[in-house]
Amino acid sequence: MQHRRKTRLHMQPQRLVGWIALAMMIAQPGLAVAQTAGGDGGTLKPGDEISISVPGRPELSQQFTLNAEGAVEISPVGAVQLGGLTQKEAQVLLKQRLRLFYPTLDTVEIKVAHSGSVRIYILGGVSQRGVLNFASDPTIWEVLRMVGGPMENADLAGARVIRQTGKEPEVHELDLSGVLEGTKFVDFELRDGDTLVIPILQKGVPGTAADKGVKVFGSVGLPTVVPISEGTPMLDVLMRAGAPTENAKKSEINWVHDTGVRIEAKKVDLEAFLQMGDPAGNPLVYPGDTLHVEFQKPSWFKTNLAFVLGTLAAVATIALTYYTIKND
Repeated sequence: MQHRRKTRLHMQPQRLVGWIALAMMIAQPGLAVAQTAGGDGGTLKPGDEISISVPGRPELSQQFTLNAEGAVEISPVGAVQLGGLTQKEAQVLLKQRLRLFYPTLDTVEIKVAHSGSVRIYILGGVSQRGVLNFASDPTIWEVLRMVGGPMENADLAGARVIRQTGKEPEVHELDLSGVLEGTKFVDFELRDGDTLVIPILQKGVPGTAADKGVKVFGSVGLPTVVPISEGTPMLDVLMRAGAPTENAKKSEINWVHDTGVRIEAKKVDLEAFLQMGDPAGNPLVYPGDTLHVEFQKPSWFKTNLAFVLGTLAAVATIALTYYTIKND
């Protein structure tokens, strides 16, 4: 009995060493992975700037910025997903892709110029939604460029930035309608954690938010909200709404305008401007105004012309028939 106890006591240190060795074996792969990732600066992510060099092939050396999906567009390979890969893994993947076009290629080197640390979230009318990473606070233009620009139905004039500074988030409204044309750049610097929201317009309703433009409806080609940011001639606004139709009553355009003191409604004779150049018939309208183009009521003769012509034709037919029968 004592011999068995001694044996068990003698084996306990050996078992302890065995358990420690087993734990080290289990932990070793995880440590190896951690060391690899740390040695490569972690994994690549959207916003990272990388440079690719191919020894002996300088024409293939390029610089890229990972887009919102963590991919880069490399000619002639196309889009290559690098987000989530370590530097070494990315090198292996790029070498495999490039070898499809350059079989003798042997080495591809990747260097990370800088890794993004500022996170910007983008939602709404863009082709690539999600989180972007930048090395420093980006501009609105840099964000739009990285996501490939807005979609066709994006409401750029109704964009906004949501910023969490405390218990209550801050909302900054932005008019980005002139950014793509290069006519109006917004001087607004994004910060880490900001969310850029670009609303999507309803199908078939071009324009922007109601409080950012002029609401136009009635006898026009396309009832809509015409985006303007300052006083604009009425005729210009109507033309952007599809222009008055043929049956529009251009002599009486209903115009509702907020003067800041009270809301005024008046009728404008646009026909006087078109016929005689009277400037009173083409006043400046402002964001938030409403224009209603009435339908021109057709005259009695125009409304009943078809009936009159049909009646006359019927009478003429009867008379001709009677005359023919009588003469026979």
